[in-house]
Amino acid sequence: MINRSETIRYLGYSGDEVDENTLRLIEECEGLLKKSANPRNTYKVFDLKKIDDETLDMEGLKIKSKALLRNLRGCKKVILFAATLGPRVDILLQKYSKLSQVKAVVLQASAASMIEVYIDSIEDEIRLEAKEKGLYLRPRFSPGYADLSLEYQRDIFKILDLPRRIGATLMDKLIMAPSKTVTAFIGLSEEDKNVCDYI
Repeated sequence: MINRSETIRYLGYSGDEVDENTLRLIEECEGLLKKSANPRNTYKVFDLKKIDDETLDMEGLKIKSKALLRNLRGCKKVILFAATLGPRVDILLQKYSKLSQVKAVVLQASAASMIEVYIDSIEDEIRLEAKEKGLYLRPRFSPGYADLSLEYQRDIFKILDLPRRIGATLMDKLIMAPSKTVTAFIGLSEEDKNVCDYI
């Protein structure tokens, strides 16, 4: 449930640079996270249509983003997705931020890897279901990336009812809690095009 090579990359190492002490610390942190994490996710599928060269309509929600529009070009449906590792991971991170800065850094990197692996696993399930219907997934695209405003977090939290469904809340300055929470738009297309072209 944790990609150790990604954890090592987040820590700024290449694989052959990591010494035995660091590897043992990573392994210890992985064990702590596995005991604390309570991964949850939710998603819904919506009809999607283009309004103009920078605006999409997701069943009444108007989304302005040229980058997202390029990512979803040709998609008639979009998945609104959210996932979290749960509040106990935040408690663990806060605890070790006071006890050990070194361990806190490794825990942060491991938790970042864990949420990515979890989301990838859910996406794989969605991808298989979509393929049965002749549809393909576009890469996920989150608020705050490129020109997609973080303000859309308010809409996502409301539409998906995230406090009730996965226990996530939106704090001041649009910060999500638990901290290891991700929201995203994932396009569904009849075209097998799994590469972003917004770069």
